[in-house]
Amino acid sequence: MTQATTTQNGWMQQQELLSEVQRCVDLFNSQVFLNNSVFRQSAFIELLVRLNYVLQVLDKNSKRITWTDDLEVTKKIKDITDLVNNLRNAACHQESRRNFVEGTNLKFVFNTITGEVPRAIQIGNKFLGCDYADDIAFYYGDKKIYLVRHIKKLLEELPNLIKTK
Repeated sequence: MTQATTTQNGWMQQQELLSEVQRCVDLFNSQVFLNNSVFRQSAFIELLVRLNYVLQVLDKNSKRITWTDDLEVTKKIKDITDLVNNLRNAACHQESRRNFVEGTNLKFVFNTITGEVPRAIQIGNKFLGCDYADDIAFYYGDKKIYLVRHIKKLLEELPNLIKTK
């Protein structure tokens, strides 16, 4: 492959990733996640699929996003990239064990908790909730992602990261 071809392919991939992020921004800005629209879950799944794709490409290009702000680090989830991947797989595979609260046979799929209710639900010795008055926690199994603290932060950071060499 020539240098020109490599540069062109890099530019095309950059544009593809920016397009994916822009679609996520459009979904976020549509406010579909703030109401009980019939499209809320499907829009959320689309958002997870697109974010996961972008994060996986960045990871393969040595640009992994590794922050852990406001997320529970486990053996399988070490950072935001792992969390998005886990949630994407849970959302796209209803039979996945990722949809179950760990250590139980209870399936907990696409549940949301709005506002500061850190102990909204207790399952066994585990509490599920939302720690912030200004945010929404989305759950698949016992894994949560925040709309503002995680998704909005990714949408703000990704374009600059994609554009850097």
